Amino acid sequence: VQQEFRRAGLEFVRKKLCSVRLSRKVFPGLKSYSLGKLCSSLKIPLENRHRAAGDAHATTLLFQRILESPQGKEAISRFLNARSQESTLPPHLPKTSYQNLPETPGIYYFLNSKKEIIYVGKAINLKKRVLSHFYDKSEKELIMCRETADLDFECSGSELVALLMEAAAIKKYYPRYNRAQKSRKPTFGLFTYTDQSGIRHLAINKLQKGQNSLKVFYKPTEARLFLEALCTEFGLCAKFCHLQDGVSHCNHFRVPQCSGVCRGIETPDTYNLRIENALRALDQKAENILIREKGRHTDEEALVWIAEGMYRGYGFVPKMSEVNSLEDLEPFLTPQKAYPETAQIIGAYLLKNPEKGREIARMDVPGAIETGRLL
Repeated sequence: VQQEFRRAGLEFVRKKLCSVRLSRKVFPGLKSYSLGKLCSSLKIPLENRHRAAGDAHATTLLFQRILESPQGKEAISRFLNARSQESTLPPHLPKTSYQNLPETPGIYYFLNSKKEIIYVGKAINLKKRVLSHFYDKSEKELIMCRETADLDFECSGSELVALLMEAAAIKKYYPRYNRAQKSRKPTFGLFTYTDQSGIRHLAINKLQKGQNSLKVFYKPTEARLFLEALCTEFGLCAKFCHLQDGVSHCNHFRVPQCSGVCRGIETPDTYNLRIENALRALDQKAENILIREKGRHTDEEALVWIAEGMYRGYGFVPKMSEVNSLEDLEPFLTPQKAYPETAQIIGAYLLKNPEKGREIARMDVPGAIETGRLL
């Protein structure tokens, strides 16, 4: 309704009553104040639950019951005289900053008087989510809102892209009031090298800035378990994969003994062939996929790019664009770094949306595109 008035150049504002808060005042002592439980406690018929007509009819009956109660009219009058939602804005925040927020998915920024970003959040409905901060009376929220002097936002089109944008923004700006996702957790890489005897090693080490590795891990236990499984599958030596240090030959309790390269029975060349087979299989398992999601408007779609099993970035592509390869997509993609949080976000998304898995467009990365160029 408000949107239609805005299109006509008019401002439509009405005070609101919260059925939960009002019911708590008028009908104290109930175990729950959700609409379903309220209707059950007050013997109000509720049909077609979670449907617009059914919930609206039940809410109307609830409002009538409140009006008929001894303290109903007084409570309603007091609630209507209370400050409206928009008047709960922080004292230093201009009303227009809040009014400019769209009711769409995206991320939002709280800025202080120095234009410093002090908080980043994601939302399915930006306007509604930002307003909820101003109603939260916890100490942290009150302090943060008192510092807030401006708002900014970026639309995402979907919750998935909003989550990825939020993770990147927190890592970039380190906002004071974002507690989660701020710490830079160490990453671990799988490396290979050849020693003076000609034996090829595999090893897990902390990944330094600018280093390239065969595979990236976010937990040391995850890396170690992966390497143990690789050794078992391809008959690799636990000693030369650095699962055991300071031993003359391998005897790992979870990895079967190798064919004897550590005891001088097998030649380095023969052993190195199995290393090559393991690494070749590792390359084949790495996926290059594009997850398609809703765009910021109807004329585009959002894409989340995963190359060689690792998150590389997202982008928004006009639906009228001709896209036949990743080279065509490159101008539309925003390169991003992969973090443990982004891996968890994408993994959880694919688990919760199995139907989206069928819509995933799988593409081979053309040889002309070097992944490093996009990082």
